[in-house]
Amino acid sequence: MRKPNIEPAGKNRRAAAFTLIELLVVIAIIGILAGMLLPSLARAKDKGKTIACGNNLRQLILAATMYEEDYEVFPLGWVPSRLPAIWYRQLQPYVGRDTSTSGEGVFICPSSLQPSTRGAMEPGGFWGFLAYAQNKSINLGREDIGMRHVEDPVSTILYADTDGWDACLYADSDSTANVLYRHSGGSEASTKTVRVTRRGSAEPRFGRANGVFLDSHVELMRHASNRIFTLKRD
Repeated sequence: MRKPNIEPAGKNRRAAAFTLIELLVVIAIIGILAGMLLPSLARAKDKGKTIACGNNLRQLILAATMYEEDYEVFPLGWVPSRLPAIWYRQLQPYVGRDTSTSGEGVFICPSSLQPSTRGAMEPGGFWGFLAYAQNKSINLGREDIGMRHVEDPVSTILYADTDGWDACLYADSDSTANVLYRHSGGSEASTKTVRVTRRGSAEPRFGRANGVFLDSHVELMRHASNRIFTLKRD
């Protein structure tokens, strides 16, 4: 009778075990794969936030359009004598909230990051409740501008990404330029002028800014010239 071919148990264990070199090779491969995947995941995350920001702006333009239909004027950009009436309060009933609330919700870009009271970085813009602003040409210092004054809705911006410091939105060529190019690799310091909201030695990294126009279309912009702010046909 032939004896069964049985290998010693210790030999099987040695054959199944990783050597140190094999383990290091596996770790190196995992590191390489992680290095390839992480940038892609970061870009996908940024893209998702950019899309969510665009959806916020679509809700804001819809709210502003309904407000204009009701009152025949757009909300107030900045009229100190009329405070606390201001666009990010006047639009609240059109997004299901009370006018005593300043911003929050759809008024905040999900990519906007500022320190919270807990020390963590959270969306919210400089004041914690606003990350968009309204076109400087619409009810800044006055309160009678309505759609009847707009000659070119397709090329006239209403709201866009900002750092949340101002109620009104200013072109890149203005001394108070505040369109913030935070998407697609940008940062919270990415405005065309040095802002009071920049902290420490933060350097601008210009990406793109979401903006919504008076015909309701949203653009991911690299620049914000004064041409898109004027109400006249260009």
